[in-house]
Amino acid sequence: MSGKWYKLIKQEDWWVNWLGFLLLLAVFTGWVTYVPQFGIWADISGLLDQPYGAMLLLMIGIGLLCTLGMYFTNSGPAAFARAFPAVFVLAMVAFLIQSHPFMKEYGLGYALWALLIGLLISNTISVPSWMAPAVRSELYIKIGLVLLGARIVFSHILELGQYGIIVAWGVTPIVLILMFWFGWKYLKLSPEFSITISAATSVCGVSAAIAASESCRARKEELTLAVGMTLIFTVAMMVVMPLLTQWMGLNQFVAGAWIGGTIDSTGA
Repeated sequence: MSGKWYKLIKQEDWWVNWLGFLLLLAVFTGWVTYVPQFGIWADISGLLDQPYGAMLLLMIGIGLLCTLGMYFTNSGPAAFARAFPAVFVLAMVAFLIQSHPFMKEYGLGYALWALLIGLLISNTISVPSWMAPAVRSELYIKIGLVLLGARIVFSHILELGQYGIIVAWGVTPIVLILMFWFGWKYLKLSPEFSITISAATSVCGVSAAIAASESCRARKEELTLAVGMTLIFTVAMMVVMPLLTQWMGLNQFVAGAWIGGTIDSTGA
């Protein structure tokens, strides 16, 4: 097998694209018509009345696709398949907590609870050896980015107009480069920490921080600090910036562009 084709089949970076395309193909062909989500719950009855059966099917489907990628990249598919349900359940717990009305009101999203759950496990019992093969944050984030990119179709770009494209495509690289330069040269942060923070504040918050930290091999402590800073400032800016726009007398379009171009956490 030539080196070119070997990379297309054996490298994880290519398989995140194949897995993302397979998921999109399942939607386009009608195999997948519904993606379950947890509804808002305020008591035990609401907690029990959630689509757990559909979540089970989702876990099986995603688990099989990821196991397929593990098989072709020689990354221990059997061990991954055994451990994946535990990781999936922990992720669903974070989403369940987020769905409580109190958490919704104060913007305490799933990323915060996933981080806290991970910190609790790693600092108490540590990650069990049998679960470690499925703790592949970079793989999941990359697949998610492929799916997220698929949402930005040409019709949406046309709807933005020229000024919207300038905000979306101009602000992001400028903030990314300037923040990295400022953090590295003036604040004397490590290049890995600086680019992780820059990606989080200029792209899409926690997801970008995780992807950037994995790519540049930042320390876990640096990723945790970057995620914490992103969550804290996002919550504060969601409250303060609308008040500032009213105080400054900005019209709704300018205010929306400023807020949307500044608060770069996807959920926010």
